[in-house]
Amino acid sequence: MAPTRGYRSRVPLDYHISPDQGLITISGDGDVSLGALTELGQSLLGDEEYDPRLPQLLDFRGLRPLPEGTLDELRAFVLGPYRDAVTGNVAVVIDDHLENHHAADIFLLTCAIHQAELFSDYDQALKWLMRRAFATGLSAEQEDAGRDGAHRSPE
Repeated sequence: MAPTRGYRSRVPLDYHISPDQGLITISGDGDVSLGALTELGQSLLGDEEYDPRLPQLLDFRGLRPLPEGTLDELRAFVLGPYRDAVTGNVAVVIDDHLENHHAADIFLLTCAIHQAELFSDYDQALKWLMRRAFATGLSAEQEDAGRDGAHRSPE
């Protein structure tokens, strides 16, 4: 009997930290409780690989928030521990199918984070993150790659 390939459906909430690519991706799809969003954020901040300087792409296209958990709990987390623990740029992507009141809530939370923007187009969000990354310049290690410290500031 020939092996079959398994079908893997998209996980409703997940994050991936990729230091090599210099990006944290957070995805939400389908019916998700507000409490689960808070728990995911807490898990991200507690992850040993979490780097607050990495840009974040929050892909919430297809997300359908459920009333379980309160918006107050999510708001307190975003405006407190999350905002305090993020120094990189944050692009949030939503789609046109999100109910107006949910889109408004996400907009207000996004606006509360200084270096965050809300998008309805995934490609535009990626372009914005890339432009912001180049605008902030390369790290000293990246600038000096292959030069053995020749352009490093004297110590």
